[in-house]
Amino acid sequence: METVSKTFDAVEMSRRLREQTGRKLWSMTPVQRRAYLNDATERYRSEIRSRNKRQTVAFR
Repeated sequence: METVSKTFDAVEMSRRLREQTGRKLWSMTPVQRRAYLNDATERYRSEIRSRNKRQTVAFR
């Protein structure tokens, strides 16, 4: 059986994203950090809501 090399390494990508996010947040003041995280949370929630609406419409 021939081994296939991965084109995407999820562990490496996760580590890289955590490091980038950490550097970005570290450079912010606590107030800026809170605002940024609240905004990111709201963007994530609205994306989930719109995705759920599209799936609901598709099943009708």
